Amino acid sequence: MKVDINDLSGYFAKINFSVVDIRRAVIEPGRKRFGTVTSPFSGMIFPLRGRSRMFLDGVPYDMEPGKVFHGGPNMPLDKEVLGQSKWDFMVIHYQVHGNTQGTFPYALSHYELSPGYNSGINDTLHQMYHIYATPGNLSALKIKSLFFIILDELLTCADCRLHNGSRELVAEAAEYMKNHYMEPLTVPELARQYGLSSKQFAYLFQKHTGMSPNKFLIEYRMRRAKELLCTTACSVAEIAEYVGYSDPYYFSLLFKKRTGLSPSTLQVFRKNKKLITN
Repeated sequence: MKVDINDLSGYFAKINFSVVDIRRAVIEPGRKRFGTVTSPFSGMIFPLRGRSRMFLDGVPYDMEPGKVFHGGPNMPLDKEVLGQSKWDFMVIHYQVHGNTQGTFPYALSHYELSPGYNSGINDTLHQMYHIYATPGNLSALKIKSLFFIILDELLTCADCRLHNGSRELVAEAAEYMKNHYMEPLTVPELARQYGLSSKQFAYLFQKHTGMSPNKFLIEYRMRRAKELLCTTACSVAEIAEYVGYSDPYYFSLLFKKRTGLSPSTLQVFRKNKKLITN
């Protein structure tokens, strides 16, 4: 089934569902099993290690880390482990309450998502798995909350990977930030400018630059501030305002945190050095 990430996100936001169980399995290389069916509940399969091929209702899926798969309830299933490594995976089964056919067709379908490798998703999966072993309503609440965190990360990452030209988009955004660093830029405003949500924009920016949009902006502002402190006679307050900070005290804290020196100390060093050279 072809997945519309926006539709799928909307369904999960609106439906009433509960997590039924969380299972982990490690299967030896070469193992095969044909003619079975999936659980009576809908499930998401998260590959952790190794590779396998599963046929969900006759449709083949090559399962490996970096991908996530969904299977509907009581669906014909064939599977075999590929390669020489053990096939290690987790499955989260969930149940939609109400008319699933009318309110959530994705729950009855099989499909693939490609979020890419994400350590955050894996860490949350393991956290859910350990909490599931502890019975009680509080554990059930924590599990559902963590499942929403996984869905958020999964769907955001999968959606971002569908965008073509993401590298060019990030390069354009970075150039825009360099040209407008003195303005009160925010991630939501930048994201809207490129037709993305804040989370999508931040994910793409981190992916292609190695740092968050906020860190990139702060680093560039501090670099420009250092240049101005060393080459002009402007006051700290004037420089702070010039590089986008209305509060000189906050600017000074950021500057010292990233350079090891306060703006005023750097100015003193520059003046002393100038006197010595003269």
